[in-house]
Amino acid sequence: MNVLITGSCGFIGYFVALEFLTKSYTVFGLDNFNNYYTPILKKFRLKKLNKFRNYNHLNLNLVSKRDVYSLSKFLNNVKIDLVVHLAAYPGVKYSLKHPDKYIKNNIIATQNLFDFINTANNFEKNIILASTSSVYIGNPLPYREDACIREFKSPYGYTKFASENIAKFFHSTYNFKVVILRYFTVYGPYNRPDMAVYKFFQNILKNRPIVVRGKEIKRDFTYVEDVSKATYNSVDLFRNDRVFEIINIGSDNPLKVIELLEVMFKIVGKETKVIIGQYADFEPRETWADITKAKTMLNFNPSCNLYENLRKTFDSLIEFWSIL
Repeated sequence: MNVLITGSCGFIGYFVALEFLTKSYTVFGLDNFNNYYTPILKKFRLKKLNKFRNYNHLNLNLVSKRDVYSLSKFLNNVKIDLVVHLAAYPGVKYSLKHPDKYIKNNIIATQNLFDFINTANNFEKNIILASTSSVYIGNPLPYREDACIREFKSPYGYTKFASENIAKFFHSTYNFKVVILRYFTVYGPYNRPDMAVYKFFQNILKNRPIVVRGKEIKRDFTYVEDVSKATYNSVDLFRNDRVFEIINIGSDNPLKVIELLEVMFKIVGKETKVIIGQYADFEPRETWADITKAKTMLNFNPSCNLYENLRKTFDSLIEFWSIL
C-alpha cells in the first residue's frame, strides 16, 4: 500500500509518517521546508525518516499548481491508495499578523491538492484531512463534532474550516472518501518551536520567566503518538463506500497550564518565574474534546501518563538542541 503524506517533516506529520512506515506502507512524504519555523528541525526529522527504505521524499509546494501537477511525474505513476493531508500553516497568534499566508497555505494549497487528485489516474480518492479544535470557538464544552461552527477569532481557525468545506464539497460532488480529524493541542517529542511546551522547557533551562495567559486557562493536551495512531486507524473507515466523518482527537482531560508547568519543573529539576498575564481575546479559556466517536470508530485510547510523555518530549528537545 502506498500513502502520500503532505507536511511529512512537520511535527505531527513526522509521527504519522513513522506510524505508516512501521506498518509496512510505502510512504511518499511531501514537504517544502517553509520558514514558519526553522527548517533545521524539519530536516532533522527528515534525516530520521530517510533511514527507512520505504520512505521517499518530495520537496514540493502545494501553493504552486505547477508543483502539484508535477506529482504524477515525480511519483512515476505509482498508485497512491491514500492521501494524508497535514501540510498547513499552524498557530493562532501568528495568523493574526499574516492572514495572507494562511489563505495561501491552508485554503489554496488544499484546493490545488484536491483538484489534482480528482484528475489523477493513479490516485484513489481517499483523504484523511487534519483540522483543529480552533474551529470550535464559541461552542459549549466539551466540544462535539456536531457543533454548529459559527464564530472565528483567527485566520487559522477559519482557513482550517474552509479546508474542511473543500473536502466536503469534493465528497458530495466527486465521491471522495474523507475523514477529517480535529486535533487538540498536540504535544510530544520534537515539538515545534512556536508551541508552549517547547518554549516552556527552553525558558526553564535558561532561567527565563514564563508568561501564562490567564490563571485558569486549560487545554486538552494530546500526546503526538496517540494522534499518529488515531490517524493510522482511520484507514479502516475507507472500507465504507461513501465515508465522510469528522472526528475529534483529544485527551478528554483538560489540564490547567500552570499544572502542566508543575510537571515540567519536576522533569527538568528546576523552576523559573511564572507570570500570570491577561486572557487573550483570540483564544478560548478552555478546550475540551468529546472523544466518544474516536473511541468507538478508531479504538482510540489516549495516554494518561503526562509525566512520561513530557519526559520523552524533554529528552528529544535536548537531543535536537545539542546539534544547534
